[in-house]
Amino acid sequence: MEKKATKPRLVFFQWWHEGLPKFLQLHLQLHVKCLSESFDVILINENCDYQQICDKYQPDLTLFESGYRSSISQKITIKNTSAFPEIPKLGLHNGDSWCDCRVGFISDMEHWGIETFFSICITMAEHTPELAQNLFVWPNFIDSDVYKDYGQNKIVPVLFNGYINALYPWRQKIYDIVSKCYPSLIFPHLGYENHSPMMIHGEQYARTINASWFVPACGTLAKEVVRKHFEIPGSRSCLIAERTPSLEAAGFVDMENCVFADEKDVLDKMDYLFKNTDELEKITNAGYDLVQSRHTLKQRDQILQWYNLNKNLKANQRIVQGNPFESLSVVDISSGKKNTHISCDGLNLVLMRQADEKLLAGKYDEAEALYLKCLSYIHWMCEPKLKLAICKLYKGNAGDALNWATGPLHNTLGSYRAVDPDPVEWAYFIISLLCQGNLNTAVIRANQFPHLHHPELDRVRWVINYLQHKGDEDYTEPSELKTRYSVHQLPKLSFIDWVNNLCIMLSACKQTGYATSLSALVSLEQPKRTSGSFIRSLKNLLLSTRIKWLKKIDYVFEALHIPNRRSGMPSASEIDYLIRLGRWAKIDSIIKLKYHIKG
Repeated sequence: MEKKATKPRLVFFQWWHEGLPKFLQLHLQLHVKCLSESFDVILINENCDYQQICDKYQPDLTLFESGYRSSISQKITIKNTSAFPEIPKLGLHNGDSWCDCRVGFISDMEHWGIETFFSICITMAEHTPELAQNLFVWPNFIDSDVYKDYGQNKIVPVLFNGYINALYPWRQKIYDIVSKCYPSLIFPHLGYENHSPMMIHGEQYARTINASWFVPACGTLAKEVVRKHFEIPGSRSCLIAERTPSLEAAGFVDMENCVFADEKDVLDKMDYLFKNTDELEKITNAGYDLVQSRHTLKQRDQILQWYNLNKNLKANQRIVQGNPFESLSVVDISSGKKNTHISCDGLNLVLMRQADEKLLAGKYDEAEALYLKCLSYIHWMCEPKLKLAICKLYKGNAGDALNWATGPLHNTLGSYRAVDPDPVEWAYFIISLLCQGNLNTAVIRANQFPHLHHPELDRVRWVINYLQHKGDEDYTEPSELKTRYSVHQLPKLSFIDWVNNLCIMLSACKQTGYATSLSALVSLEQPKRTSGSFIRSLKNLLLSTRIKWLKKIDYVFEALHIPNRRSGMPSASEIDYLIRLGRWAKIDSIIKLKYHIKG
C-alpha cells in the first residue's frame, strides 16, 4: 500500500476572534481550513512564548496574523520570536489595503523579526509601496462545500447584500438605478460587529445567491477583489461588477462569465439577458466553472508554494509572484525581476495623487479639500490625515496640525496597542510641537522610541538636537541604521530642500527664531558656532536629566504593569505618570475591595 505523504507542519498564530459575529468567524476559520489543505496546522490564539511553542510542535513554518481591525478580537502577545531563526516566519496581513492598522502590522512584523509578508488584498502593495518587494498575495477564495449549486429555483431577479455606503460608490450607483427598475431582494449590512440573526451567512447566504438571477458586487472604491466576487458565481448566479484590472486578472470576462457594467449600461445589459435567458444561463454557468476551478480554497496554495521554493533557494535567487492568481517562481536576482503587483487605481488613491500635486504646488486649500474628500470615503485612512497636518503647518495653524497628526498615533499606540508608531507620523508629530514653540516637549518626544528610524524621523531628530544645542555639529545622513517601513509616501528631498520646507512651516507658524537658526544652517555661508552660554548649557543639562528621569519612571511603570489608559501615547511629563499612578491605584483598590467582600 502506498504511504501517504506527510504534510509540512505549520504553526499559525491567529488573534483571538471568538467574540466576533458568526459570519466573520467563518471567514477566519476558512483561512485555517485552506491552510490545512497544504499543511498540518497547529492553531495558536492565546498569549504565548514562541520558543516554547516551537520546542513543543517543531514546525517547518510559522505564520503570524496581524493588522486585523476590530474592537472585539484580541491581539495576542508572542514573546521570544528571535528563537529558532532556522524556522521560516511569514506575516499575514488580514485587513484592508487602506486600513490604518497597517501601521500596527508593520510594527508587529519588525518586532517579531518577520521580513516576508502575505496579504489577502491585491491592492496592498499599491497602498503601501515600501512593502511591495517583500509582499505576496494570498487572494480571497471560497469554500466549495458551502458555495455551490444547490439547485434552487431562480425566484429573485436581483439580490443586494452588504453595505451600500460611501466605501462602495459603484454599488451605490447600481443600487439606485437597478432597484427602481427590477424587483430586488435587499439584505442590508448591519455592521461587522453586529450579532443580529438577520445577517445571513454560510449555507443560508449561498442558497439565497443560488436562488437569484443577478447579484451585483463592488470591490470598494479601491477596486479590490473581495469574497463576494467569487461567492456569487460560485453559487451559480450571474455576477454584475465594475470592470477592474484585479477582476480581469482573476479571469473574469464581460458577457462571457460575468457582466461588467456601470451606471450607463447596466440596465441595457440586464434587459438584454433577461430577454435572452439562454445566454444568461451560459454566462452564469461559465462564471460558475471559472470560480469552482480557479478560486476555491483548493487553488490557494501560495503559502505552500513559497515554503517549497524557499527550502532550496540559493543566495543569488529570489522568489517572485506575477499575477496573484498564478504560481510563484524562482528567479536570479541579477535578472532584475521582482514581484509584479496589479495597479487598480482606486478612487482614494486618485484623490490622494491629485491632493499631493496641489500640496506640492503650494495650493493648500485645494489640497485640503481633496484630502477631506478622501476621508469622506474612508474616515479612518491615515495618509490624508498626515497630509492635512502638513497643509495646516504650511498655513500656520500648528494647533490643528497637531490634532491631525495625533489622531493616527492614538489609534496605533492606543486602540491597536502597537509597540511603536509609524516613523513619519512620529516625525510630523514632533514638527507640530516645534511649530507650536514647544521645543522642550519636542526634545522629549524625539528621544522616545530610540530604536525607530526613518530618513524623515532621523532628520527631525537632528534638527531638534541642533536647535537644542544651538548648532554644535554638522548634519550627516544616517547610512547603517535599519529603516522602518512607513505607510506614507513623501517627496524625496535633499537635506537642504527639506530644511527649507521646514523653515517655511516654522515661519508660517510664527516660530521665526527657529526658522532663522535653521536658515543659517543651509545658507551658503557656514553658520557661526556659538560658544554656548552657561544658562543654555544648564537648561540642556536639566532637560537631559529630566529625559533620563522620565525613562527610569517609565521602566518602573512597565515593571509594575501600570497601564497607560490615556491614549496609548508614551508619557511626556511627570504629570502624566501621576495621573496613571492615581488611576491604577484606584482601580487596584477597587479590585482588592471586591475580592475582600466576596471573601
